[in-house]
Amino acid sequence: MKKSNLPYFIFFFINVAIAISCYFYPVSRDEFYYLEKVNHPNVFAEYYNSYLRVNPRIGQFFSNLVSRNLFLEVVFGLLLFNGFIAVLFLNIYRRFPNLKEAKDLRKFLIIAAFFIFMVSYFGEMFYYTPFSTNYTLTHVFYLIFVFLFTEYYIYEKESELNKINYFLLLLFGVFMGMSNEHIPPVLLLMSFVGGAFYLFKNRKLPNLRFIILPISIFIGYLMLFFAPANQLKEKGAGRSTFDIGIELYTSNLIKLLKFYFYYNIELIIIGIVIIFVAFVFRKKFTMNILLKKELLFYIPLSIFPLFIVAVSPLLGTRLLFFSTVIFIIILYKFALSLQEYFKLKFFAFLFYAFLIIFFIFSLMITYGANQNYIFILSEIKKEKEKSDDVILKHSFNYFNDDFGTTFNRKILLESGKDYIDQDATKNTSMELNLIYYYQLNSLKTE
Repeated sequence: MKKSNLPYFIFFFINVAIAISCYFYPVSRDEFYYLEKVNHPNVFAEYYNSYLRVNPRIGQFFSNLVSRNLFLEVVFGLLLFNGFIAVLFLNIYRRFPNLKEAKDLRKFLIIAAFFIFMVSYFGEMFYYTPFSTNYTLTHVFYLIFVFLFTEYYIYEKESELNKINYFLLLLFGVFMGMSNEHIPPVLLLMSFVGGAFYLFKNRKLPNLRFIILPISIFIGYLMLFFAPANQLKEKGAGRSTFDIGIELYTSNLIKLLKFYFYYNIELIIIGIVIIFVAFVFRKKFTMNILLKKELLFYIPLSIFPLFIVAVSPLLGTRLLFFSTVIFIIILYKFALSLQEYFKLKFFAFLFYAFLIIFFIFSLMITYGANQNYIFILSEIKKEKEKSDDVILKHSFNYFNDDFGTTFNRKILLESGKDYIDQDATKNTSMELNLIYYYQLNSLKTE
C-alpha cells in the first residue's frame, strides 16, 4: 500500500469499526428505557415531560430521538466521532480539517489516536447514547465556543465570529446553557474575564456577538437550573443544590481527585512525560506568546469545572470529560511545539497501529457483549413460556474475561451483572423496564 493511501485506509477502517461497534453495543443501564420501540410518544412531547419530571438537559431530546432506532444510533455515532475530532482539530490548528487532503487526514487520525489513548472511557462517551447525547454531543458545542473565545480574545480575529447570525448565536448560547450544570458557569466566568480585559485594553466593549453569546448561555442555564425536574430531584434527595457543608464538599473534592487519577492515568503519565521533556529541553523549547495566552485560558477552563462537579451528589467519568478534553488539547499543543525540535513523524505509524488494534478490540468486545445480551433476552422469553415469574440462572455479563476489566471498561459502560438481582421484591430500573416490556410479574436470578 502506498504511504499516501494509508491514512485513507485507516480512516475508512475506523469508521466501519465505529459503525459496527455502535450496532452491536449492548443495551446498558438507561437504554433499557428504550426497549419499547413502537408505542412511544412524540419526541417533543417526551422531552417536555422529561423537562418537567425526569432530565431537563437538552441532550435528552437527542437521546430520545436516536436511542430507539438502531440505524439512527449508527449514523449518530459516526457523525459524533468525526465531528468531535474535527472540533479538536479546529482548536489545535485553528481551522477545520480538509479530509480530502492526505496531510490533514493524517493530522486528524493522529489527534484521534492521541485522544482515544488518553480517555479511559471512550465507549460510554461515543457508543452509549444517554451519555453520547447528553455529554459528548453538547461538548462539541462547548469546544466551538472555546474556539470562538480564543479566536477573538487571544488571536484577535473577528472574521469567524462575524459570520454567525445573531438569531443562531442566541440559539447556540441557549443550547449550551441547557446542556449541563457544571460547564456553563465556567464559560460565563471566562466570558466575563475576557470581556473585562478587552474593555480595559481597548477602551471599548467587545463585539456585540460576544455580549449576546454569554447572555444567551445564562438564559439557557437558568432554564436548566430552575427546571421542574431538578426541583423534583432535590426533593427526592432531601436537600437543595446549595445544601452542602464545607466538610462534605471537601470530602467530595478529594474523592473526585482520586476518581480523576484512577480513570485518567494515561493522561497524567503522558502529561508528566511531555512537561518533563519540555523542561529538560527548555533552552530549545520556547512557547510563543499566543500559546502562553491560551494556557492562561485553558488551565482555569479545565480546572474550574471540577470544583463545580464536587457539589454533585453523584460522581462519574462523564462529569470529568470536559476537563479531560481541555487537558488533552493543552498536551497536544505542547507536543506540537516540541515537534519543531524533534523529528516525530515516525510516531504517525504508531498511532495508526494503535487505532487499528483499538478498534479491532472494540469490534470483538461489543460483538461479544451483544451476544450475551441476546442470550439473556432469549432466556427471559423461554422462562416466560413457563411462568410470568421469571427466574434466570445468570444476569447479564458483558465483559470479556480474556481482555480484563481495564480494556472492557474502555469500550463498555459496565458489565451489567447487577442489572438483575436475586431479590424479586426490590427491582432495579433495568428490571422494571424488562418486566414492563415482557409483561412479567417478577424477574430475578437464582
